[in-house]
Amino acid sequence: MPEHLDFTLFQPKGRLASIVQGVWSTSVAIHSSNNIKRWLHSDACSGFLFNLSEPIQLNDLSISTGGVLLPVSKQAQTITLPPGAVVVGVRFHPAMSFAILGNIYQQATQIKKSETNILSLQTLGNQLEQAKGHYARIVVFYRWLNTMLLTIDNIPAPLMSALKALEDKKSPGELSNHVLLSQRQIERHFQKWLNMTPKYYQRISRVKNALKVLKLHPETALADLALSIGFTDQAHMTREFKYIARITPKHYAQKVIDDKSNALSIIKPKVG
Repeated sequence: MPEHLDFTLFQPKGRLASIVQGVWSTSVAIHSSNNIKRWLHSDACSGFLFNLSEPIQLNDLSISTGGVLLPVSKQAQTITLPPGAVVVGVRFHPAMSFAILGNIYQQATQIKKSETNILSLQTLGNQLEQAKGHYARIVVFYRWLNTMLLTIDNIPAPLMSALKALEDKKSPGELSNHVLLSQRQIERHFQKWLNMTPKYYQRISRVKNALKVLKLHPETALADLALSIGFTDQAHMTREFKYIARITPKHYAQKVIDDKSNALSIIKPKVG
């Protein structure tokens, strides 16, 4: 039975592309008979959303109508959308949420009048409530983001260099060899802007990269994948998957295969 979920994603270009992963809008048909649950992988990033209709659930947290500031994602989560749900949000690149909001949130936090930038966020929320349809909501969000470009703090160049070094598989303990800061200063930057250590960022990055490969090539040999990504061995990769992605590589690969098979069975024409 097909799910009545509608999802639209906009990935900006230009300067916004270095700040925003994507602006998204989703809804569940009111006549849908079931809640829809989706898995959200960990990416060391953050963002915020506006729930414009029925209460939704993020893991075990119920989120009523309004804006919600999201913590930096350190482990995979699940979001549950009921029939009639309408949600719109933005996902930033690493450290960009702090640059825009000036704060790191330890847990999903309802937007209140005392929050930083609240007048701007409340105005955005009001405009989103008036917008009709995914495209209109994304346009409202996109315009708001463009105005915020004038006020955001620049991420320190050494932090950007350190993030790139980790993506290039450099050791977290040797970042001071690639960045003009001491190891202690680098650690402070990571805690301030990402709320995690360089080592933990690298752990998330490895799992995220492995997930990308398995999504495109689920038949990939896991032992070979582990070594190519930077894990010590397959067992190491499995342990990291269990903790960060909350699923094993084997089960994720099988899920990708099953999802593709189910999609093909839906579009396969009937004979006779």
